[in-house]
Amino acid sequence: MSIKDYVVSIIKIDKVEQAEVEKLLAVPPSKEMGDFALPCFVFAKTFRKSPNIIAEEIVSTLKHDCIKKAEAVNGYVNIYLNEDFFTSKILTEIFNDLDNYGKQNIGQGKLALIEFSSINVAKNPHVGHLGSTLFGECFSRLHENFGFNVKRLNYLGDYGTQFGKMITAYLKWGNKEDVELRGVDALQELYIRVNKECEENEELLDECRNTFLRLEQGDKQIKELYDWFVKISLDEANKIYEQLEVKFDDYRGESYYAQFNDKTLKMLEEKGITKEDQGALIVDLNKYNLGVVIVKQKNGASLYATRDISLLIERYNEYRYDKLIYVTAVQQKQHFSQIFQIGRLLGLDYMDKVHHASYGMISLPGGKISSRKGAVALIKDLFAESTSVATEVLKERQTIADNIDELAKSVGIGALTFSVLKTTANKDCVFDFKSAINFDGETGPYLQYTHARCRSVVEKANIELNDVDFSLIKNAFELTKELEKFPQVLVDAFNDLEPSYIARYAISLAGEYNKFYNNNRIITDDAKLTKAQVALTKIVKEILRKCLTLLVIKTPDKM
Repeated sequence: MSIKDYVVSIIKIDKVEQAEVEKLLAVPPSKEMGDFALPCFVFAKTFRKSPNIIAEEIVSTLKHDCIKKAEAVNGYVNIYLNEDFFTSKILTEIFNDLDNYGKQNIGQGKLALIEFSSINVAKNPHVGHLGSTLFGECFSRLHENFGFNVKRLNYLGDYGTQFGKMITAYLKWGNKEDVELRGVDALQELYIRVNKECEENEELLDECRNTFLRLEQGDKQIKELYDWFVKISLDEANKIYEQLEVKFDDYRGESYYAQFNDKTLKMLEEKGITKEDQGALIVDLNKYNLGVVIVKQKNGASLYATRDISLLIERYNEYRYDKLIYVTAVQQKQHFSQIFQIGRLLGLDYMDKVHHASYGMISLPGGKISSRKGAVALIKDLFAESTSVATEVLKERQTIADNIDELAKSVGIGALTFSVLKTTANKDCVFDFKSAINFDGETGPYLQYTHARCRSVVEKANIELNDVDFSLIKNAFELTKELEKFPQVLVDAFNDLEPSYIARYAISLAGEYNKFYNNNRIITDDAKLTKAQVALTKIVKEILRKCLTLLVIKTPDKM
């Protein structure tokens, strides 16, 4: 029960429902006006009395250990809480069930599919995939926290003429030893070369199209090369996923779901929602302000949209999920609005289970991120640069660690991750290495350091934390109020698909703890007080750990 709920439960007003009291009770603009204020103006008509008199009558009934005092002021009941009462009560409740604090089972027995990252075969994962990977993994962990069985889906971009180009380039100019040595970097160089030459050589482009046709028809040699490229691509991507501790359950991509396109097109035509336009087959969504969707080109080829409709249908046929979330950049909002509308026109009765969660662009202070190898930064390059900057910062701080390289990775990648997820979804993130990898301010390293500080305090105390008397702790009410907010923060983040709520909460919690730490000696000559303050520190440590874990950030033991 929250502080507000507890206060509401002791306010008894004749002929007034508790729900109405809960709705009216609010935090006043100034602490001098109390911790809560109840306006009595709405009761005047019911009781045929002035708000001032009603407020005075309510004040006369508020006799409880949790209330320090209550005053009637200008038609309001201003309530001042007994801070020690609530500090003891709330900390005791949290500590007694610390492992489960913030968890709920609203998803018990339910399946949630989260599609994210969605890398392209034969290309290095770039910064555009980073947001999808981080948001998607955060959503996955949030759903698991609420009891869902979660399956993580990586919808591979592995279909189309570009793979005919890739295979043709390898057959013409490729070197097996070079590809085995340099992996995706070697494949990307071949792809760049073949694209450039196709612009000037129509016969080569036709050859690439024919190679892709051979792939679709199951040509053994072409299929073996394709499968090899897929393996190389996943091996490269998994190096990134391993650093984030992300594991996928399903890597099936466009090539798998393309087999259902004929079935999908037949469904669309039978429902009468398609029409011909200049030889192509389209779905006109202009009446929904969603434009026109081409589902079959005039040459008979399907498109990305067709495959996504097939994906929508076949995923439900296979999984019978309770929720499906697509995690992509905000630029694809229109695309998914179109796909979802087509799903509704098809009469799919599970469209209320399907959601699109989007995120904004990631850039550097000087503009969009660019790579040393091209126009788009690669995730592995961002991770390497973040780690390098973190290494320098740790050296400047004269940090001593058993494995400084691993610590630098955790700090650097954690700083990048926090910068992305603390940004409100759909808004662009500006990432600056120097300011983000900083142990002061609203940063990932600041949270990691506060967590490590808490862990150090608990380890240094080295005491059994049983029979804790939290009533001995003074001046911890503000910190206690932050701790009490944690479950609701997770509920809000879950409902709104908004990781920034957790990030901002963690910063606020760390700030309150550090104030408490700086103003109080945690380990004292008073054994009982020490036990209570160490137990409080353990609570903070665990909630920070939960926040950071949900935000896909590691929690080093020492910093």
